[in-house]
Amino acid sequence: MLSRSFILARDQIMVLIAKDFKLKYDSTCLGFLWSMIIPLVMSGVYYFVFGIMMRWGAVDNYLLYLVSGNFLWAFFASVVNQNGTVLLRNASLLKKTCFDRRLLVWATFFTEGAHFLLTIPVLLGVMFCFRVVPDVYFPVNVAAALLCLMFLSVGMGYLYAAINIVFRDMEKIFQIVMMMWLYCSPVFIPVANVPARFLSYYELNPMCQILMLWRDAFWSPGFHPERLTVAAPTCLAVFLFGRWVFRRVEPRFAEMM
Repeated sequence: MLSRSFILARDQIMVLIAKDFKLKYDSTCLGFLWSMIIPLVMSGVYYFVFGIMMRWGAVDNYLLYLVSGNFLWAFFASVVNQNGTVLLRNASLLKKTCFDRRLLVWATFFTEGAHFLLTIPVLLGVMFCFRVVPDVYFPVNVAAALLCLMFLSVGMGYLYAAINIVFRDMEKIFQIVMMMWLYCSPVFIPVANVPARFLSYYELNPMCQILMLWRDAFWSPGFHPERLTVAAPTCLAVFLFGRWVFRRVEPRFAEMM
């Protein structure tokens, strides 16, 4: 039987998700479809620049490599970026002592997650076009990648939201951080193109491991549990640290508005 506090938290998250959808898609024609259109267009741009102009397209099924990685990165980046201003956008809720502010960060994750669910059929369709067949480990790889991504993105969301409410320049700093993080992750750069002397450091990036887990499902079916030995502890550490910072700064939220 669900506890009363869990039911209350669930209902509050649902209200926040509904509000976010209404604000995000009010007066738009395509609405929900933008969550697919933007990553697809960016994948096309990356394919032209890196696959054709820079000749990285020699990687098998490079377009599928791009689309699968870019959809996952777009989900991660959107959760982090949206949480940077989630407290500012919901200033009226910060003064309500009965409201758990952490739910704002989780609501952002689930809102963007609802958009992301639309991309799964698209990825399966692209797999079909390239004649890539999912293997028996498909649900395991997808679940492992999304679970790690959840802890990483929510942890970064906690951290970004808390610091940005105190230090408003953090919004500009995080834009630079996310741009650097993109280029340091195998979104459009094949791991095979990373120089061997840098590879061990490159793979310490949790998004590197998460993207490779994700592509074990959609791009090159297989099962490599060793990826979790790097991704899982790092993502959990980021989550715990972000939540700790959020709780330490939380008493100052209302006065900092």
